[in-house]
Amino acid sequence: MRFPTVTGREELCAEYLMEELRRAGLKVWEQPVLGANANILGSRGEGGPWIVTHLDVYPPFDHPDPFQPRLDGDWIVGRGAVDTKGQIAALLAALHQTKEPVQVALVVDEEELGRGSEALEVPEGVTGAVVLEPTNLKIAIAEAGSVGLEVLVRGKPAHGTTPWAGESAIERAFSLYQRLLSAPFMAHRHPLFPKGAWVNLGRIEGGYDTMIVPPHCRMEMDLGFAPGLSAHEVIRQTEEAMAEAERIFVTDAWEPWETDPEEKVVQKLALAYQEVFRAPPVYTGMPSWTDAANLVLKGVPTVVFGAGDLSLAHTW
Repeated sequence: MRFPTVTGREELCAEYLMEELRRAGLKVWEQPVLGANANILGSRGEGGPWIVTHLDVYPPFDHPDPFQPRLDGDWIVGRGAVDTKGQIAALLAALHQTKEPVQVALVVDEEELGRGSEALEVPEGVTGAVVLEPTNLKIAIAEAGSVGLEVLVRGKPAHGTTPWAGESAIERAFSLYQRLLSAPFMAHRHPLFPKGAWVNLGRIEGGYDTMIVPPHCRMEMDLGFAPGLSAHEVIRQTEEAMAEAERIFVTDAWEPWETDPEEKVVQKLALAYQEVFRAPPVYTGMPSWTDAANLVLKGVPTVVFGAGDLSLAHTW
């Protein structure tokens, strides 16, 4: 966690991790990724599980001490503790305690464009993949789809002391946002996503100062939706709900996915869980995009699994 491996600086921990993998008996090499850094790949024997997670961490922003991890009771605090340096530490410990065949991919660029996992080639002999991300040790056999948006709204300027003579772009933007929350896709439910769809209005900016009615406003938002909906349909409904916006830019779009619980990778992980915890596993859906999306596109049955609470990731 002391390595400040924000996206684009993953090489800072490469030497350390490659040596740890070698000490665990893996053949190790790097895979350059076009436009990004290099993935770290490891192989021990043939086949076995394909374990994938990412090297980069979310930018620290206002984190007071992101790369000086500290213990707070039973908690470790610092950037990447759950997303996903803690998962990598657990993986290394497990690799050192086992001898069975395994394939490992520590990928770059997950926090931005996902080019690391996109560049991966499926190792021979693997029948499934486990992507390490915080799921509170629940087995995620599905992942939400997502649509990224940038919405531009125009208003009518007027002197700030005569707001009735203008039209606030910021107020219009909030009105469009409220309409979006009432779009039909928001009511879609799935057994693994009981809360339905969601919208995170992550950034909003507009206007100049208090002495002019704001003539423009820009919103950035992320829409999440469960399997059973397509990105195309969510975009269509969004454009309909926010038709009065000047422009709607789709910055990113990913389809949701599900893995059959009868797939070998699910069954093996469930069995391992029961052997360790002496209890049946809980299945869930992963609300966030992960590298699993790229593995599913490659035809690999995939689950997401790991320690920690996703809601704590990216925070301070």
